[in-house]
Amino acid sequence: MYRRPPGPLPGLPAATTRTVQPTDDAALADLVERACAGTADEHLGGNGDGAAEIASWRPNAVPHASFVIADAGLLAASLISQSEGELWLAYVITHPDHKNRGLGTAVVAASLAALDAHVFAGVADGNTPSEKLLTRLGFSPVRR
Repeated sequence: MYRRPPGPLPGLPAATTRTVQPTDDAALADLVERACAGTADEHLGGNGDGAAEIASWRPNAVPHASFVIADAGLLAASLISQSEGELWLAYVITHPDHKNRGLGTAVVAASLAALDAHVFAGVADGNTPSEKLLTRLGFSPVRR
Protein backbone atom coordinates (compact mmCIF):
# COMPACT_ATOMS: atom_id res chain seq x y z
CA MET A 1 0.00 0.00 0.00
CA TYR A 2 1.14 3.53 -0.75
CA ARG A 3 0.24 6.92 0.69
CA ARG A 4 0.81 10.45 -0.59
CA PRO A 5 0.55 13.54 1.60
CA PRO A 6 -1.02 16.74 0.29
CA GLY A 7 1.31 19.13 -1.44
CA PRO A 8 2.74 20.27 -4.73
CA LEU A 9 3.28 17.88 -7.61
CA PRO A 10 6.51 17.58 -9.58
CA GLY A 11 6.64 19.51 -12.85
CA LEU A 12 4.79 17.41 -15.42
CA PRO A 13 4.01 17.88 -19.10
CA ALA A 14 0.54 19.30 -19.70
CA ALA A 15 -2.18 16.93 -20.87
CA THR A 16 -5.81 17.59 -21.67
CA THR A 17 -7.88 15.86 -19.02
CA ARG A 18 -11.54 16.05 -18.05
CA THR A 19 -13.55 14.70 -15.16
CA VAL A 20 -15.21 11.32 -15.49
CA GLN A 21 -18.90 11.43 -16.44
CA PRO A 22 -21.56 8.75 -15.81
CA THR A 23 -21.80 8.34 -19.59
CA ASP A 24 -18.16 7.13 -19.55
CA ASP A 25 -18.94 3.91 -17.66
CA ALA A 26 -19.15 1.58 -20.69
CA ALA A 27 -15.92 3.00 -22.13
CA LEU A 28 -14.25 2.73 -18.71
CA ALA A 29 -15.32 -0.92 -18.47
CA ASP A 30 -13.80 -1.61 -21.89
CA LEU A 31 -10.62 0.26 -20.91
CA VAL A 32 -10.30 -1.82 -17.71
CA GLU A 33 -10.60 -5.06 -19.66
CA ARG A 34 -8.11 -4.01 -22.35
CA ALA A 35 -5.58 -2.52 -19.95
CA CYS A 36 -5.61 -5.39 -17.48
CA ALA A 37 -5.57 -8.32 -19.92
CA GLY A 38 -2.42 -10.35 -19.38
CA THR A 39 -1.15 -8.21 -16.45
CA ALA A 40 -0.84 -8.65 -12.68
CA ASP A 41 -4.21 -6.86 -12.43
CA GLU A 42 -6.08 -9.14 -14.83
CA HIS A 43 -8.49 -10.32 -12.14
CA LEU A 44 -9.16 -7.10 -10.24
CA GLY A 45 -11.83 -7.61 -7.64
CA GLY A 46 -11.77 -11.35 -8.31
CA ASN A 47 -13.03 -11.15 -11.88
CA GLY A 48 -12.07 -9.88 -15.32
CA ASP A 49 -15.36 -8.07 -15.91
CA GLY A 50 -14.71 -4.36 -16.50
CA ALA A 51 -18.40 -3.45 -16.11
CA ALA A 52 -18.49 -5.11 -12.68
CA GLU A 53 -15.31 -3.25 -11.68
CA ILE A 54 -16.73 0.15 -12.66
CA ALA A 55 -20.10 -0.64 -11.05
CA SER A 56 -18.31 -1.52 -7.78
CA TRP A 57 -16.34 1.76 -7.91
CA ARG A 58 -19.35 4.04 -8.57
CA PRO A 59 -21.04 3.97 -5.09
CA ASN A 60 -17.88 5.38 -3.44
CA ALA A 61 -16.64 7.40 -6.41
CA VAL A 62 -15.24 10.90 -6.05
CA PRO A 63 -16.21 12.23 -9.51
CA HIS A 64 -14.72 15.72 -9.13
CA ALA A 65 -11.29 14.10 -8.63
CA SER A 66 -11.55 11.28 -11.20
CA PHE A 67 -10.12 12.14 -14.61
CA VAL A 68 -9.81 10.72 -18.11
CA ILE A 69 -7.90 11.51 -21.26
CA ALA A 70 -10.02 10.91 -24.35
CA ASP A 71 -9.24 11.03 -28.05
CA ALA A 72 -11.53 8.87 -30.20
CA GLY A 73 -12.12 6.78 -27.09
CA LEU A 74 -10.75 6.70 -23.57
CA LEU A 75 -6.96 6.44 -23.43
CA ALA A 76 -6.36 6.73 -19.66
CA ALA A 77 -8.26 7.15 -16.41
CA SER A 78 -7.59 7.88 -12.75
CA LEU A 79 -10.54 6.85 -10.59
CA ILE A 80 -10.72 8.06 -6.99
CA SER A 81 -12.96 6.56 -4.32
CA GLN A 82 -13.64 7.31 -0.67
CA SER A 83 -13.97 4.70 2.05
CA GLU A 84 -14.38 5.38 5.76
CA GLY A 85 -13.23 8.97 5.26
CA GLU A 86 -10.06 8.01 3.38
CA LEU A 87 -9.39 8.84 -0.26
CA TRP A 88 -8.12 6.03 -2.49
CA LEU A 89 -6.65 5.93 -5.95
CA ALA A 90 -8.91 3.04 -6.91
CA TYR A 91 -7.78 2.62 -10.53
CA VAL A 92 -5.11 3.92 -12.86
CA ILE A 93 -5.95 2.61 -16.31
CA THR A 94 -4.10 3.20 -19.57
CA HIS A 95 -5.05 1.73 -22.93
CA PRO A 96 -2.36 -0.82 -23.90
CA ASP A 97 -1.68 0.96 -27.21
CA HIS A 98 -0.88 4.19 -25.32
CA LYS A 99 1.28 3.00 -22.40
CA ASN A 100 4.61 4.65 -21.56
CA ARG A 101 3.53 8.05 -22.87
CA GLY A 102 2.83 9.71 -19.53
CA LEU A 103 -0.96 9.45 -19.77
CA GLY A 104 -1.36 7.53 -16.51
CA THR A 105 0.86 10.04 -14.75
CA ALA A 106 -1.16 12.92 -16.20
CA VAL A 107 -4.55 11.63 -15.02
CA VAL A 108 -3.26 10.74 -11.54
CA ALA A 109 -1.63 14.17 -11.26
CA ALA A 110 -4.97 15.79 -12.18
CA SER A 111 -6.70 13.75 -9.47
CA LEU A 112 -4.10 14.67 -6.85
CA ALA A 113 -4.30 18.35 -7.76
CA ALA A 114 -8.10 18.29 -7.43
CA LEU A 115 -7.88 16.74 -3.96
CA ASP A 116 -4.82 18.25 -2.25
CA ALA A 117 -5.29 15.66 0.52
CA HIS A 118 -3.77 12.42 1.76
CA VAL A 119 -4.45 9.69 -0.82
CA PHE A 120 -3.88 5.95 -0.47
CA ALA A 121 -3.25 3.45 -3.26
CA GLY A 122 -3.10 -0.33 -3.28
CA VAL A 123 -0.88 -2.06 -5.81
CA ALA A 124 -1.05 -5.71 -6.85
CA ASP A 125 2.14 -7.67 -6.28
CA GLY A 126 4.25 -7.55 -9.41
CA ASN A 127 2.76 -4.33 -10.77
CA THR A 128 6.08 -2.53 -11.13
CA PRO A 129 4.77 0.14 -13.58
CA SER A 130 2.18 1.29 -11.01
CA GLU A 131 4.77 1.30 -8.23
CA LYS A 132 7.05 3.50 -10.34
CA LEU A 133 4.21 5.86 -11.25
CA LEU A 134 3.17 6.29 -7.63
CA THR A 135 6.74 6.87 -6.45
CA ARG A 136 7.28 9.46 -9.20
CA LEU A 137 4.21 11.34 -7.92
CA GLY A 138 5.32 11.39 -4.29
CA PHE A 139 3.64 8.28 -2.86
CA SER A 140 5.56 6.22 -0.31
CA PRO A 141 5.02 2.62 0.81
CA VAL A 142 3.21 2.34 4.15
CA ARG A 143 2.02 -0.46 6.39
CA ARG A 144 -1.63 -0.61 7.42
